[in-house]
Amino acid sequence: MSLDVAANVARQALIASQQQIALSGRNIAAAGDPTRSRAIATLVTTLDGGVHVASVRRAEDSALYTRMIAATSATAGADVVLAHLAVLADTVGDPEDGVSPAARIGNLQAALADYANAPDDPLFGQTVVERARDLSDALNRAASELNLLRERADREMADGVAEVNRLLGDFDEANQAVRKRVAAGEDPTLWQDRRDAIVAEMSIHLGVSTLQRDGGDVALFTDGGITLFDQTAREVSFSRTSVYTADTMGGTVLVDGMPVTGADAPMPSRSGAIVGHARVRDDIAPTYRRQLDEIARVLVDTFEDGTGSLFTSGGAPDHAGTIKVAAGVDPAQGGSVENLRDGSGNTNGYAAYPDRLLQLGRDLDAIVSWDIEAELSGASTLRDFASGSVGWLEKVRASASDVAAKERAILSGASDALSRASGVNMDDEYAQQLAIERSFAASARLLSIIDEMFDSLLRIA
Repeated sequence: MSLDVAANVARQALIASQQQIALSGRNIAAAGDPTRSRAIATLVTTLDGGVHVASVRRAEDSALYTRMIAATSATAGADVVLAHLAVLADTVGDPEDGVSPAARIGNLQAALADYANAPDDPLFGQTVVERARDLSDALNRAASELNLLRERADREMADGVAEVNRLLGDFDEANQAVRKRVAAGEDPTLWQDRRDAIVAEMSIHLGVSTLQRDGGDVALFTDGGITLFDQTAREVSFSRTSVYTADTMGGTVLVDGMPVTGADAPMPSRSGAIVGHARVRDDIAPTYRRQLDEIARVLVDTFEDGTGSLFTSGGAPDHAGTIKVAAGVDPAQGGSVENLRDGSGNTNGYAAYPDRLLQLGRDLDAIVSWDIEAELSGASTLRDFASGSVGWLEKVRASASDVAAKERAILSGASDALSRASGVNMDDEYAQQLAIERSFAASARLLSIIDEMFDSLLRIA
């Protein structure tokens, strides 16, 4: 090997070492950033025996990354459902705490029994009316809270859609930057990290999957298979419903004109916060509302007896939201508690007439058939149905809690594994820098020796 060739080899080695040191320094600076991957210089040997950095690539594991973004979507969806159910459970209460519909039905039954034992005492009748008012108010509040819950879920869906559209715009920018740098033979790793971070953030709102293509290009799809991005971003749209009532149907989320939420979606999304909000708004809350409406409907029917009716309501579909104490039996509204006691049966006007009150107590313990859409199958008493409604809600909440805990564990494991596979390890980087420094020193020593040899040749000449 001639001295010129040897000098060129040493010079190339010095340049490669400098580039590697700079890359390692960049890695160390990004060690605390979970969105950054370790950048690695790819070295190739030249024909004259030298070396140079041909390209820069990332340490990556596509399988772990795919698992991580899937777990992110599933966790976000489960957490959203759990958060809504926690709010709903606070409004319902526990059958043992005296404020739930089930507890208030028990209070009403006890008040009726007391009035039946002393039907000539209007104070007991007034207590029945007050317990009825407590029950109707509880159903009204629960119905109102359900409407507000659905409105909040709808608003969060709209916010999520806006975020997805913003992130798709950011993804387009990052994807174009990667393609340009790959085509020019430049380092694309920073923009690749940026692009992956955008996808991870997007997966919080909507389940996504990626498809790698030649030239550094990436296409995006929903987890249901609808295209989100292919060369250009697809529009994600949603029409908000600002006010919800008992029979309001919320809008669906559309991707490129195709619904991804709702019962009619041909390729529905399965995870993400948007899907979690939609599940609460369109499934869980309406089902619980049907249960409340069934309770109110049966209360009205059970106590129906003309001027002696204890309850009245606006009827379907909003029994729970409109139920109230009937004016005819409420002294506060100009009525009389004796109308409740007598109904249409005490034609002689006896002051000590317990028959209707006793019958009402038996009617409250009667077996009733319920609307199948309330998802509490079979027939049961009114109080058992109300208790079962609370149990149904708690079962849904417990299931959501289990799913959320499981998905958080999966996400934590996938994130840790991905960090180990592609993240920056300070010990490894420092060891790599020591090796690069030794290579740099050897190349510098070689250049020094070649310089001395050139000096010797010049002196001989």
